[in-house]
Amino acid sequence: MFKKLVVGLLLTLPVAAVAAFGLPVGSKPREPAGPGSILSLRAPAFLRPAAAEALAGAGIVESEAGMSAYFQASGGIDLNAARNAFRTVETQTADYIIGSVPLPGYTEADDVHVYVHRDGWVVAYYLAQEPASRIFDWVAYHNGGRSAIGTRLESALSIVASRAGVPFLGATYYDFRYPNATDLVLIVDWTTGSTSPDSFQVKLPGALAYYERSWSLASDNYGYLYLNNTQLARVNKRSSDPVLGITQGFLSATQLPTDQYHEVRVEGAYSYYNYGGLALVYRRP
Repeated sequence: MFKKLVVGLLLTLPVAAVAAFGLPVGSKPREPAGPGSILSLRAPAFLRPAAAEALAGAGIVESEAGMSAYFQASGGIDLNAARNAFRTVETQTADYIIGSVPLPGYTEADDVHVYVHRDGWVVAYYLAQEPASRIFDWVAYHNGGRSAIGTRLESALSIVASRAGVPFLGATYYDFRYPNATDLVLIVDWTTGSTSPDSFQVKLPGALAYYERSWSLASDNYGYLYLNNTQLARVNKRSSDPVLGITQGFLSATQLPTDQYHEVRVEGAYSYYNYGGLALVYRRP
């Protein structure tokens, strides 16, 4: 099945099975991607010069974080309660905690870095050298019937909020590497079985400034991801992978140039599930 998506424009074919962030795919009834395909990127208020000086530990996050998601709990956070969400604590003071939070169905290597401040700020992030595509929450997507794609960052925030006993009403996203970026778009496709590869076409308008292009692939057996008929990646699920084998990486501007359509194809073996995605970080004019 073939679909088209123009990034930054609400244009898809009516049979699209592409799912962007928060949009349903279901068990392959075809639904078009549309509004909601794009996540706005906004800097947290504590990055304002005066606030950054006052918020202990924020400079550490700013220096090491890449793609992030955050929220602020009104009334502050009990750090002793929040600490229960962490597998590893790197730094803890009277004002903040920085460490790693485990996610259900993932290995320790996939733990999310989290910063919690007693004033209520919670920031989940992966490191600056890691691609934005690492945030795809393929395990939740797989276990949830492929109805909506979420992110590991938001899952980590939800876990911390639950352990700390504060409400979590949703996340705001920001890329600490690219303060001028305005948007993040997540595009996914999936297939089951070697006889039914699935693909979509994506076109990046040249009027947008692109800071990152990256990909992700997940499979519960053998999975393959192709870009314009060139294999980008292969996953062979190991016995140590609890649910899915997952890999991700960067794409260059040469691999995914603007103003032309590119085909992204997901393939697998037997009757197993395979998931592929693109993440694009960019700035609107």
